[in-house]
Amino acid sequence: MEKPVRYGVIGIGGMGANHAKKLQENKIENAILSAVADSNVEYKNKYENIPFFENTDNFFDNKIIDAAIIATPHKSHIDLAKKALENNINVIIEKPLAITSKKCREFINISQSFKTFFTVMLNQRTNPVYVKIKELINGNELGKVHRFQWTITNWFRTNYYYQTSNWRAKWESEGGGVLINQSIHQLDLCQWLFGMPDSVYTDLGLGRFHEIEVEDEVTSIFKYKNGLKGVFITTTGEAPGVNRLEIASDKGLITIQDNNVIWEKIDSSTEFIKNSKTLFGMPKKEKINFNFKADLDQHIEHQRLIQNFTNFLLGKEKLLVNGKDGLNSVELINAMVLSGLEEKKIELPLDEVKYEQKLEEMISKSR
Repeated sequence: MEKPVRYGVIGIGGMGANHAKKLQENKIENAILSAVADSNVEYKNKYENIPFFENTDNFFDNKIIDAAIIATPHKSHIDLAKKALENNINVIIEKPLAITSKKCREFINISQSFKTFFTVMLNQRTNPVYVKIKELINGNELGKVHRFQWTITNWFRTNYYYQTSNWRAKWESEGGGVLINQSIHQLDLCQWLFGMPDSVYTDLGLGRFHEIEVEDEVTSIFKYKNGLKGVFITTTGEAPGVNRLEIASDKGLITIQDNNVIWEKIDSSTEFIKNSKTLFGMPKKEKINFNFKADLDQHIEHQRLIQNFTNFLLGKEKLLVNGKDGLNSVELINAMVLSGLEEKKIELPLDEVKYEQKLEEMISKSR
C-alpha cells in the first residue's frame, strides 16, 4: 500500500478550514491531515485526534508532516514558507505568494537552494473552461488575438466582511483590496492565457463602496507590443455582478460566462477586411458551444490543485502550477495599483523598488 502524503494546515480561520476538511473527508487520494496550526486555540476542539500547534516552530517538523498548506494572512506567507523549506517540508501557499513582486522574486530565488517543492494556490488553472481556452490559444485555433475584456464583478462583499478580520483591506497586512484578494485568480489567468502586458493604465477606486482604505473598484487597460489590448474590470461593490470574458480574434469571438463557452467562429476577419467588395458585409460565422457542467462544490478547484501536488510528490504527475508561477500575477497587480495611485501608465517589467516605496507611503498614510 502506498504511503500517503501527510499534510499540515496552518491558518484555519478561513480557506485553511476548507483544505483541512477536504483532507479529513478523504477527498484527496493518498493524502491525510496530520497536523493543524493556528494562533486561535479555540479551533482546537474542531480537530479531535489531530495534533494542534500554536507554535509554528513545532508545527514544521518533517517527522509529523511531509507538506504544509499555508492559509494565513498574506504578509506571513513568505516567512512561513521559508520555515517549511528549511525543515525539508514541501509547501502549498495560498494566493498571493507575497504582496509585492520583489518579495516573490526573492523567495523564488531562495527556494532553489532547497530540495523540497512549493506551489501557489492559483487553482483556477484547473478549471476545464480555461484549460480549453488555453488549448485553443496554444493550438493557434483562434488565430491572432486582438482584444480581450474580462468583467469580474461578482465578488460582492459587505462592510461586515472586512470587519471580521483585522488584517483585511489594509495596505500593511493585505497589500491591497479586490485585486490581490479576489481577482488575483482572473489576473493569473490573463497572464497565463495572453502573456504579460507591456504596459497598464488603471483607474482605481479606493473605498468607493466600502469603509476601507484599499481599492474596491478597478478598471484597467493592458497593452501588448503585438497590438493586443485587454480591458479588466472588477469590484466588490456591485450586486449581483457578472463574470464574463470576451476574446476577439482573427477567427471570431469567444464569450465565456456561467461555464458556457460560445465561439462565433469565422474564417478570418483580416482576410475579409482586405478582400471583401461589400460595404457592410460580414464574414459567415459558425456557432460552436462548449458546455461545461457546473460543479456544486465551489472549492473543487482547490481540491484538484492539492490532488495534483500530492500526485506530483508521489511521482505520478507533473506539477500544474510551478511555484515560480506565483510571481506574474503579483507583478501585474502591483503595476495596476501603482498606475491607479499615480494616475499614469506603468511600463512592465515593473520598477519593483518604486512600487515598494509607494506601498510604504500608503501604509504610512493609514496609520
